[in-house]
Amino acid sequence: MKLTEKQYKGWRFLQDSDLGIMFLLYGGAAGGGKSWLGCYWLLFMCSHFPGVRYFIGRNKLKDSRESVVVTFGKVCAAEGYSEYRINDEGIVFNNGSRIVLLDLSFYPIVDPMFQRLGSKEFTGGVIEEAGEVHRLAFEVLKSRIGRHLNDVYHIPPKIFLTCNPQKNWLYTQFYKPWRAKTLRIPYAFIHADNRDNPFLTKEYIQALNAIEDKVTKQRLLHGIWEYENDPSQLCEYDAITDMFTNDFVKEGEPALSGDIALKGRDRYILGYWRGLVVRIVSDIPYIHANSLEQDVRAKSQQYGVPRSMIVVDSDGNGSYLSDYIPGIKEFHGGASAYDSAKYSNLKAECAFKLAYFANKRMIHVICSDEQRTRLTEEMEVLRQDNIDKDTSKLSIISKEEQKRLLGRSPDTLDMLIMGMYYHVRPIYTGGRGKVQQLSNTM
Repeated sequence: MKLTEKQYKGWRFLQDSDLGIMFLLYGGAAGGGKSWLGCYWLLFMCSHFPGVRYFIGRNKLKDSRESVVVTFGKVCAAEGYSEYRINDEGIVFNNGSRIVLLDLSFYPIVDPMFQRLGSKEFTGGVIEEAGEVHRLAFEVLKSRIGRHLNDVYHIPPKIFLTCNPQKNWLYTQFYKPWRAKTLRIPYAFIHADNRDNPFLTKEYIQALNAIEDKVTKQRLLHGIWEYENDPSQLCEYDAITDMFTNDFVKEGEPALSGDIALKGRDRYILGYWRGLVVRIVSDIPYIHANSLEQDVRAKSQQYGVPRSMIVVDSDGNGSYLSDYIPGIKEFHGGASAYDSAKYSNLKAECAFKLAYFANKRMIHVICSDEQRTRLTEEMEVLRQDNIDKDTSKLSIISKEEQKRLLGRSPDTLDMLIMGMYYHVRPIYTGGRGKVQQLSNTM
């Protein structure tokens, strides 16, 4: 089999047992040969080692059947290999080896932890179009490789991932560390480029050059990871990064907003607001119920925040807190928006208000470098839902979709969204008079 220089580098990584590389991402421009290399690797391993068990996973099983299996057939034809058959489960070799097709779709209701993968045992595998796959699926599959005949044949366990550029967990876990020269074993990354592939036809390159959408062309033709201009994204990237340096924003009325996470859940994030200047004052993986109450009380006293200016998530673990701290506000994201003619629910109304302040450079976030990195990623998944549909009310993509894109929960973003409650809620003073919100409206 003739391989490009990049494919051969990937091949060495996949075969090597001394470097300690277990997880190889091969990503970049279209036509870089990533799927071909993955199929060739699987063919080689399954044909040479009887009885091994590999997998090919994609976000949708249908896509695996319609694309990866087709590419696998082409690789076999090029090698003159025919000792296999395709069935409902995947690809079965005459020597007893198998390639199982996995459905890696994220089912937040029936299987949010990918428990369906927990009992499977594989020699290794491939995740195709990994940018479409939830990060947790990759984490679970890490524990399922190296469990089938690896010790018998001395085969190093490997997962080979392919993707086109996309700002999600692959960007943060592989690409950014690789670019910064901080990517460490057991991870490795190869930047694919169609210019490195001499086997591409002239017509294929012409088709890529003919792409009119600017962002798609930058991603697929040139393999640029940083380029993004998603019309559904509510905040400009420069505006997001400016949030952390807008030290000219003047402080105002004090408030607290908190995204609650008890043990075994996401993160507990508490923000202290002075107008549109917010400091992250609590940020831990989880908090016990009694400690949560103590922390909110302590921060309220420390920063002089009245209870009527404390808002916490009440759709989950924070729902009980108002019983123990009377007077605080409960935030129900699915509740009716104050401007119900314009927004689908309260969370959407607050999210669009947050985006408005960010794009106008009216908000200042004070936090650590690690928190800044995390929040930047989360702000990038603050996106409008149904942007191509003629709907009367504005909405944002679901939290489940945000989790899929990030590979985790957007807890700091949720805290900021809840902080907008006081900027969308009408304030009444004296008799029947209705005054404006705490700050300028959209």
